[in-house]
Amino acid sequence: MSKKKKPKPKPCDWEFYLDHHDKYGRKPWYFLDRKKGKKDKRIKTYKKQLRRWGFCDCETWNLYDVIAAFALPRLKRFKELNIAYPGNGISWRDWNKMLKKMIWSFEYVLRSDKIDYTKKDGSRNEKKAAKDWRKFQEGMHLFAEHFMHLWW
Repeated sequence: MSKKKKPKPKPCDWEFYLDHHDKYGRKPWYFLDRKKGKKDKRIKTYKKQLRRWGFCDCETWNLYDVIAAFALPRLKRFKELNIAYPGNGISWRDWNKMLKKMIWSFEYVLRSDKIDYTKKDGSRNEKKAAKDWRKFQEGMHLFAEHFMHLWW
């Protein structure tokens, strides 16, 4: 009796993955670019991990970024395609407002390192920073609260 061979995992298109930039100008492995002109030895390992698991260890270094980059385009598309809303006293209009807040929060994660809260006089605009942080927290809270409602 012969043993069945384990199916090989689908190879990931790692070359596209390495060269792809998101709309915020970052590569998935953007932190490896510190060695300009030199080949980073970790890339070989990461390629193996991508083929084996579909992701690599470098994605866990900044996991919130990876999760936000994954969720954001899907949330936007969900909002476009969505034909239902959770009910429980939530109207169609309220549901769309909630989805907008969730989307804003994921966008905030991906652009937070580029936001400049500096006033013209050089001091930090604490009010704007605190306002954005509260808005971010509200969107993340809504995402967690309505996570199981994200289907149609």
